[in-house]
This record gives sequence, C-alpha cells and structure tokens, in this order.
Amino acid sequence: MADSTTPLFTLSASQNNQEARINELFDAASPGTYFGRNADTSTGLTWGYFAAKVLINGTPTNVASGTKTLTASATNYISVSQAGVVSVGTTRLANECPLYSIVTGSATVTTWTDERNPAAITRFFEGRATQAMADANQTITQAMSLCETLVTTGALTATRNLVVPLRRATWIVRNDCTGGSIQVIGATGTGITIATVKTAIVSCDGTNVVRITADV
Repeated sequence: MADSTTPLFTLSASQNNQEARINELFDAASPGTYFGRNADTSTGLTWGYFAAKVLINGTPTNVASGTKTLTASATNYISVSQAGVVSVGTTRLANECPLYSIVTGSATVTTWTDERNPAAITRFFEGRATQAMADANQTITQAMSLCETLVTTGALTATRNLVVPLRRATWIVRNDCTGGSIQVIGATGTGITIATVKTAIVSCDGTNVVRITADV
C-alpha cells in the first residue's frame, strides 16, 4: 500500500467478478513475482519457478517459467546467471544471483528460504551491455543506457562516437576497440574521449558528458 491511502483499486463485498480484479492487481505487481516459486509445478523434489523479463546485454528478454530437479537430503541453491539461465546445485555459485535456498529430505522439500531481492536482481541484470561499433558512430538503446557498464568492441579507423541519452547518469565505459578511440557524447553538447583498450567512469549531467576518472 502507498502510505495511508493506496492508488490501487481495492475489493469490496459488493463487487462482482472479483477474481478478474485480483488478477489485474497481480499483473500490476508482476515484477515482484520474477523467478518466484510456482506451486502448481513444485512437487516432491521438483522445484517450479515463474517467468521473468530481465535485461540481458541491454536487451529486454523473457525468461520462461520452468522447473529444476533438487538433490535429495541436501541444501539446494537456486540461482540465475546473467544470461538468464536458472540453475540448481548444492553449492552457491559466486557469479550468479541467488533466488532460493531449499532443504530437502529423501523425497520432498522440508523448508525453503526466499533469497530474492528485486533491487539486487535488477542491478545484477543491468550490469553490462556491449556495443559493436562497426567503425561508425553508434547510439545506444534506452535499455542499454540502464546498464552500469558499457563496453565497445570492433576495429576502428578513427575516433567514433558512442552516443548516450542526455539524462543524468553515470557509466563505466570500457573501450575494447582496436585502432581508434571512443568519444562518449550525447546527441548535443560536449563529450569525453577514451583511448583504445582503456576504461573510464563518465557522467552525463543532462547536457554534457564529463569525465569522472582518467583512462585506466
């Protein structure tokens, strides 16, 4: 709920078709269900999870609902990779985002802990996007601009522009191109240049792109 009042519609005893209203509320709150336990497909040592829509390399991508087979009489860890692949194992994977820890008996689940954190999941998938420069100026997509790190690739014959949205944001930009520098700049205003195989932190103030760190 929002403070002492709510912008969402509420149910009353006099309403008809309340199941449709409830479904509409679930739809509005759907990001909170990403990778959540699916009771309909969870049985015995089978763990079912709901679908999600996440950013993979800066592209909104649907991850389908699915199931995982748990190891009996063990603590199982459900996690997801930055490629959107859900996995299960009896040890934690440091390079994946945790979803659930599940304790099993010989044939069933005993207890489970929901380790999902919506903010952590968002940061995990918004981590990095790669832009192929193709020896030309390139404008990143809005989804890519949500990523913390931008990586440019390709062979250049001159300095090329990586055009970013003119909004307040900070990025780590890594120039993995060969043969030329990358200028990070908006559609208007001034920008900064990053040398070949160098990384810098840059910031946009809504008008210009400025340098936060030197090339490293």
